[in-house]
Amino acid sequence: MKVFLIDDDIIYRRIASKMWELIDSSVETIACENGAIGLLDLECERDSNQPISVLLDINMPVLNGWDFLRELEKKNFYQLPDLHIYLVSSSTDERDILKSREFPFIKAFIHKPLTKENIEMIINHVQDHPDKQS
Repeated sequence: MKVFLIDDDIIYRRIASKMWELIDSSVETIACENGAIGLLDLECERDSNQPISVLLDINMPVLNGWDFLRELEKKNFYQLPDLHIYLVSSSTDERDILKSREFPFIKAFIHKPLTKENIEMIINHVQDHPDKQS
C-alpha cells in the first residue's frame, strides 16, 4: 500500500510517516506539502496496481483540500478501483464535516492528531475492500 500524506505541516508529515513505518513497514509513504504537489504525485500512480490511501488536510496553501477533491472529481481519479481518501484535519468546524459528505468517495473525516488507532482503521479498511470502491 502507498499512503499520500498531503499536508502543509512538515512536522505532521514527518510524525505521520514515522507512525506508518512503525505500524506497517511495508507501507510506502509519500509526503506532499500541498494539494497541487499531491495531484502531480498521484498522477504518477494512476496505473498502480496497489492500494493507495490519501490522508488529506483541508487548509493548505496553493491548492487546499477542497480544491484537491474537486480536481479528483474532474480527472475521475476518485474512480480508481483501490483509492481510499481520508480527510485528516484539526478543524472542529461542523461545516467542514458536513461539506466532506458532499464527496461520497471520502472514507472518513479524522480529527488530528493522527493516532495508531486511525492508522489501524485505515489499514483494516483497505484490506477489507481490495480492488473496489466502497
